[in-house]
Amino acid sequence: MFSTITSEIILRSAVPAAENPLGGVQPDISVFGVKFQSAIELVLGGIWALAMILVAAAFLWNLAKWGFARQRGHSDDIEEGAAGAKKSGIAFAAVAGASVILGGILALTSAAGA
Repeated sequence: MFSTITSEIILRSAVPAAENPLGGVQPDISVFGVKFQSAIELVLGGIWALAMILVAAAFLWNLAKWGFARQRGHSDDIEEGAAGAKKSGIAFAAVAGASVILGGILALTSAAGA
């Protein structure tokens, strides 16, 4: 066991560490100008709003399916509507919190030095 650890240490110390060629580079949209940056923000905001509308509509549709199935007493449809409502509710939470999720991922990667 110690010979394996010793050989691992020797191998790792023998290989020189490569420098990151993109060490000081950070993504920045402002290079393309203010109009481009505004247009990108507008388009991304529209796509995000459209995604929220679609997911909210799916959530309401699944809730309605669940309610109608409960009224009529169809057990298979109740399970299907409940499962769909849960999935679309989780999807709505993910879409609504997309900026927080992406911000957290970027913060973790920048803290790790990637």
